[in-house]
Amino acid sequence: MTKAELMKKFDELQKEKNCKIEGIYWNSRKSEIENAINCLECPDDILDKYLIVVLLKYKNIGEAIANNGDFKHHQHNRLYIFNTARKILA
Repeated sequence: MTKAELMKKFDELQKEKNCKIEGIYWNSRKSEIENAINCLECPDDILDKYLIVVLLKYKNIGEAIANNGDFKHHQHNRLYIFNTARKILA
């Protein structure tokens, strides 16, 4: 896929999920855009399980994100939980 196609898909997923992911723009690398797309395509029940993984490994960070409201629609926390949990599980 070209970068333009990736950005179009990224924008569509943001509107569909009602979640704007901060830090992904036209000047971002293709891999960063693809990672953000994977994050937006991840089901919410899996993200809840990812939050539990982060809570078990990094208690204070996990509690702060959990107490900060719905992390699935937050600009930064959704991608942070997605990436951090995958690193822990790798």
